Amino acid sequence: MVYEAVDRFTQVFKSGTFARWQSATLAALLAVVFGMTIGTADASAGDRNEEKAAEPNWQRLDKALALAKDSGKLIIVNFYTDWCPNCKRMNEKTYRDEGVLKQLSKSFISVKLNAESSRPLIIEGQAISEAQVALMFRVNMYPTTWFISSEGRPILPVRGYYGPELFAPMLRFVEGGWYEKMDFDMYMEREKKR
Repeated sequence: MVYEAVDRFTQVFKSGTFARWQSATLAALLAVVFGMTIGTADASAGDRNEEKAAEPNWQRLDKALALAKDSGKLIIVNFYTDWCPNCKRMNEKTYRDEGVLKQLSKSFISVKLNAESSRPLIIEGQAISEAQVALMFRVNMYPTTWFISSEGRPILPVRGYYGPELFAPMLRFVEGGWYEKMDFDMYMEREKKR
């Protein structure tokens, strides 16, 4: 099925139909964008700057390992793919939540890693792609969040989408070392009693 789609795309692209479609689509898109932005350029520029600032200070994994060793902070690795809707949702909602951002900057070094990327990293003198790192961590669903100690030891994975209301306690669970004493459900019960 995938091969059929690729073959169809190749045929459309080679036939010139793609170029005509692309030109018509681009013209329509420009008309819509131009029409929507008249008179709103100043207001939307400020909004974009505010949004951009409200996200973790994402690092490459190779840099994060060195930073963690020096700082003693934990590492949080967000494994994502470009096509994953829950990855986008987590990035837009969870990782931009004010409480989550405060916890991340206080105790974690944040890493965003595309599980399908061939982008090279140098870890312990070895070149390895982001996709190979995902395989090493046995990431097979997205998003997956791995917590890693400051020494580079994997602590635990969290699979799937978590909104800020559950992700913030998860960060405290890992930060406080509670994962060594109990599971997350027990920790949440403990938190409810407080």
